[in-house]
Amino acid sequence: MKNNFFLIILSFSFLFSVQSILAQENSAKSFTSAIENAHNKSAFLSKKAVEYNLKLAFGGKPRIDAKITQSTDGSKIRIDYAEGKTVVFDGKEVFGFPAKTSYKGARFDIFTWSYFFALPYKLNDDGTNWEASKPNKWGGEDVLSNKLTFNDGVGDTPKDWYIIYANTETNYLEGTAYIVSFGKKLEKAEADPHAIRYTEFEVVDGIPFATKWTFHNWNKEEGYTDIIGEGIINDIKFVDKEASFFEKENKDIKPIEMKPAY
Repeated sequence: MKNNFFLIILSFSFLFSVQSILAQENSAKSFTSAIENAHNKSAFLSKKAVEYNLKLAFGGKPRIDAKITQSTDGSKIRIDYAEGKTVVFDGKEVFGFPAKTSYKGARFDIFTWSYFFALPYKLNDDGTNWEASKPNKWGGEDVLSNKLTFNDGVGDTPKDWYIIYANTETNYLEGTAYIVSFGKKLEKAEADPHAIRYTEFEVVDGIPFATKWTFHNWNKEEGYTDIIGEGIINDIKFVDKEASFFEKENKDIKPIEMKPAY
């Protein structure tokens, strides 16, 4: 009888755990679907590639001034810097040319900025996991948010996490808190979280894009706080590029190794 009692308790505990997991999955699915629909994901993915100009500055110092072209599925990326250098991701490796140019932080550049640009369409990529959370502070308001983590082996930095915030009226991606763990211990990365805020949306072919990014310090109690950087995007357009556009300049160029950006 005693054993039966414990079996009943265990059965209820298991059922409760399963229901909790399913409820969490449904909540995350509803959350991400609302963002994807607001950003017209199906229309975005129907295009081959998107091109835009990006200027970034941190602490008043220029960080990047370049034209970025990326396939809408994220499989290929190219950055043409204003100073004349180019970095490409051909779907497997990252290359920079001219070959003798130094590219410290090239992998960080090519994956980070393109990811921030396409984030509304990356929420349900393979290897993504969601932890449902309660509304959190974002600019003094309580905004619905969910935490995004990744499976091992996903990307250069699978230990990174993002807390995604959605606008309560439009379902646009309001912003995200994040850590950068590449090149440092996770504890150090989590001690210095940041946030990117998306504003000044422009609609291109029926698809909304944030043309102003601001970077902030962040904490869970307040959300984003003081501003530390700013990005401006313009001349967004969909393009159709030949496969060679995303390839290295010549066969002798070696791939760029994984190195921390700073």
